[in-house]
Amino acid sequence: MRKLDLGGATLFALTDAAPPPADWSYSFPKADVSLRPDLAARWFPDHRFHTRFNAFALRIADTVVLIDCGIGAGPVAYFPGLSGRLLAELAMAGIAPDDVDLVLFTHFHLDHVGWASDAEGIPTFRKARYLAPVAEMAHWQEAGDAAALPHHVAAYRTHIAPLIAAGRLTGHSTETPVLRHGPAELNLVPAPGHTEGHSIVTLSGTGRPLLTAGDLWHSPAQIGEPHWCHRADRDPAQAILTRTGFAAFAAVEAAVVAAGHFPEDRCFGVITGNAEDGFDFAPVPAADGAIS
Repeated sequence: MRKLDLGGATLFALTDAAPPPADWSYSFPKADVSLRPDLAARWFPDHRFHTRFNAFALRIADTVVLIDCGIGAGPVAYFPGLSGRLLAELAMAGIAPDDVDLVLFTHFHLDHVGWASDAEGIPTFRKARYLAPVAEMAHWQEAGDAAALPHHVAAYRTHIAPLIAAGRLTGHSTETPVLRHGPAELNLVPAPGHTEGHSIVTLSGTGRPLLTAGDLWHSPAQIGEPHWCHRADRDPAQAILTRTGFAAFAAVEAAVVAAGHFPEDRCFGVITGNAEDGFDFAPVPAADGAIS
């Protein structure tokens, strides 16, 4: 668990679980890494993709927001033997399940919905409102079995569909702030490509703006080379455009980037550069408790 003071809000990076590393070519099957040996040497010197399944908790005054819900208690059939520990991570941050006021989803893939409810569809965060992007909800409700790969559809049906049926999870327009507290404003922002309604979460009006990336980037290497698409990107061409646009946004705004699939020691960072000359990612050292 890592903690970052944003000046007016506090962000916690919570590692629900970390699967064994996978071969880079499996996770990024069309990435020609020979064209960028600098990125390969820096971000995956062992030629393997190291990832984690995360959530972020954001405390703004007395309000606690949970962004995504990890893989769940498990064991998860798609990742044999893997179980999540999100509740223990929240406890380390001083947050109990009933302290969570709002749960936000960037999208509905298996590794982002697991703690939303239990196997019977009972909400884990009993006092929280649950919100998701309208476009993401519409896609999953309309597409049925074709919404995603079977393991994602199964997770949606177990952990998300019961919440929708019970009226506990509702769609939120990306044109309207999720919440405001003084100058601080939290928003869902469309970031399509990974899924139909995939969105990121931004926070403005604090000491430093925040971009919580969802699955915009799975590896820091994709910031330097946005054409390297993860195998789970539903619309790779759109995902490339989206990655490039948000890299530029983060660089111009000097935003803190919080990336849930990056290893925990580099899950916070800043993006520098531009689309013409290329972008770079500079992690905030794990020893740092704040960014200034």
